[in-house]
Amino acid sequence: MAIACASLTLTTGAGLADEPPRQPESFAAFLSLVEADSLTENDGAIRGGDRSERVVESARSAAGAIESAAEKLTLADVVASLYRSYPEIAQAREISAIAAGDRLSAFGAYDTKFQAHSLSEPTGFYENYRNGLGVARQLWWGGYLSAGYRIGRGYFQPWYKERSTDEGGEGKLTWIQPLLRGRALDAERVAVFQATLAQQAAQPQLLLQILQSSGDAVNAYWDWVASGATLQAQRELLNLAEVRAKQIQVGVEAGKYKRVDLIFNQQLIAERRADALKAEQKFRASSIKLGLYLRNESGDPLIPDDGWLPMRFPQIQSNLQVNLQDELAGAFSRRPEPEILMLDLQSVHWDRRLACNDMLPTLDFYSQGSQDIGPAATKDDDKGEFELIIGVQSEVPIQRRKARGKIQSTSAKMRQINQKLRLVRDKIATEIAVANNRLTLAEQVVQQRQTAFRSALDTLTRYRIGFEQGYIDLIYLNLLETKANETEIKLVEAQQDWFIALSQLQQALGLDPLEQAMIVGSLPESEMIGPGNVPEIKIENPQEIEDDFGN
Repeated sequence: MAIACASLTLTTGAGLADEPPRQPESFAAFLSLVEADSLTENDGAIRGGDRSERVVESARSAAGAIESAAEKLTLADVVASLYRSYPEIAQAREISAIAAGDRLSAFGAYDTKFQAHSLSEPTGFYENYRNGLGVARQLWWGGYLSAGYRIGRGYFQPWYKERSTDEGGEGKLTWIQPLLRGRALDAERVAVFQATLAQQAAQPQLLLQILQSSGDAVNAYWDWVASGATLQAQRELLNLAEVRAKQIQVGVEAGKYKRVDLIFNQQLIAERRADALKAEQKFRASSIKLGLYLRNESGDPLIPDDGWLPMRFPQIQSNLQVNLQDELAGAFSRRPEPEILMLDLQSVHWDRRLACNDMLPTLDFYSQGSQDIGPAATKDDDKGEFELIIGVQSEVPIQRRKARGKIQSTSAKMRQINQKLRLVRDKIATEIAVANNRLTLAEQVVQQRQTAFRSALDTLTRYRIGFEQGYIDLIYLNLLETKANETEIKLVEAQQDWFIALSQLQQALGLDPLEQAMIVGSLPESEMIGPGNVPEIKIENPQEIEDDFGN
């Protein structure tokens, strides 16, 4: 099965990680405890966009594979758990809710406002009482509309005669409409537009966090697998010395070996046991780190059980080639960073358009109509006729420095974002090229490490026979065993580097991490030699040993 990095096909899945019983027999047993509704409750947390829907569907597919899950922890298990419960991704999901709240708040500028007043002057020569109520709201096209009713009773100062009404009160309607500044655009509409852009940016910000967090999780997983394989290699090396100790003990008693060989082998056992403990220390640390991404149904870190460790790496796929020119355009459309910057650019552009609108003079059309009803309240009877006021109001700052300064700053910000966008595109292209180069050469490194380890095993087998036949001493054999062990560990590290390189390439291309993890999990187990799969080298012709060590 060949992996085409930019167009991987989903084949199999694995379950999500949850809290295991106290003594889990396998990861499959642990997965069987997960209920489907635990995923359903979290589906709503991934909001907006087709890609988020694919994320949920992928997680559901992983949950659907619980019954047939293998006993080993797969990469898909870790990434699926990450999607569901990782705090940084949960934080990123809340960006959408925050942006939705900000957008709703921005529309608050157009709320209909209820207004009321009740004012009294019960003492003094001019005793009067005024009451009123009405509604008013800002209009979308920059205008202002209000309607109300008021009634004034008592004696009013001559200079406040307008406060008086007829016995039935007065109804009033006011409409103000900008003709220049504030007509095409105003601060309230810009706030709504920018809040909408912020809501649209929530989705790519979530995807960016998923890519970053999943990249860390993948690295932690392969570090756990590699450290487990390294621990196995160190234990195998220790086992060689422990088995040989019994042979040397018998040989010393039979006079075949010197006692110093037994003492030196005991030294080797102690040193190799210390190396195995150091390897176990690293393995335990990698398990704890992996638990940061592998979480139970309560969202708490779950340290993987030793029994969940895969025995070997998946099979490495040969000759994975990426056409950089063809994949670059697709990566630009999939990666969230360019989209985030484009939305940021649009937001600043709205600020610039508002500043350009502020360069215009204020010229507002004003109209007001009012009508008193009921008997006249005063002997002058000057309130009964319908009153209409129409006209224009104008204002303009002569220097207009605020608007000019805003245009200057927003123009510079737009140029700045364009440069950021250019750099992001260059970085994406560079990341793809670097990851592709690393993956290509990593495969060759694995091949050479495998050849070196196979040759080391052949050499070690010959020298071990030579030691048993007395041709070489234990010191030289120890050097060869240590060298073979180092070669074996380097082969493990080479395989780890290949899978990390594959993950980096997938991330650089902006591919869905869960889909890619499930495909990697579907690969067959590698048959490559290494820890847990060290072949027994047989020398068919004993004469070869004579030829190698004879005089």
